[in-house]
Amino acid sequence: MAETVKFKPVFVQTKNVRSFDTLMQGLMIGKGGAGEGDERLGCIWGRAGRGKTRTVQTWAARNGCVYIETVSIWSELDFLQKLCREFGIRQIPSRRGRCFDAIIEAMTTNNQPVFIDEIERFGQKFLEIIRDLVKITGGIVVLIGEEELPHLMKQNRRVWSRTYRAMEFEPVSPSDVVMYVSQCTGLQLSTPAAEIMHRAAGGDLRIVRRDTINLAHAATSLRRTGEVDAELAAIACKCGLQG
Repeated sequence: MAETVKFKPVFVQTKNVRSFDTLMQGLMIGKGGAGEGDERLGCIWGRAGRGKTRTVQTWAARNGCVYIETVSIWSELDFLQKLCREFGIRQIPSRRGRCFDAIIEAMTTNNQPVFIDEIERFGQKFLEIIRDLVKITGGIVVLIGEEELPHLMKQNRRVWSRTYRAMEFEPVSPSDVVMYVSQCTGLQLSTPAAEIMHRAAGGDLRIVRRDTINLAHAATSLRRTGEVDAELAAIACKCGLQG
């Protein structure tokens, strides 16, 4: 019986993940920076599909932090009430001012970072609320979004002056692809195979994941468990395009 190649959804330490860890260390420790000054906001931005959300969710879960992903229909009250729930506040106030006060108390007590995803869809509407929370509590808030997020923050001097760093999630590198495939499937990519999968991904980790799943299926079907050559990589990427 041919050996089955299985895809295991491992959290891979890509270049972007390592850069994110460095950003968080700076915010938390603040050697000459965030910990000793007013810069308590972080900005994580990049095109969709590059692994921002999963990276942040994983870090937040491991460190007991608050993470929320915004919903387009939210009002300011909806946003504040969601923060209250994530902080574990039992009696959720029905007014914005009381929600704000409850969050202030929670952030003052819990010094772990707060992560807010896709905040740019609301424009300046919520940035001022976040800026006030950071200013009053001295807490750390990290905003996550796509390309327009840093531009939006720069338009508000009071927000941007409190931003420690804006980090771009860059396109995945060929070495990221090789490491991802190896850790998730145990397969080793040849240089031509890595180039094919890297080119097909267009910089997006989400597509690398999809094609790696296809690669595991194709390797099992064709009984190929050694080094992945260009032919097999092309089959996996073609399946992804058709899927």
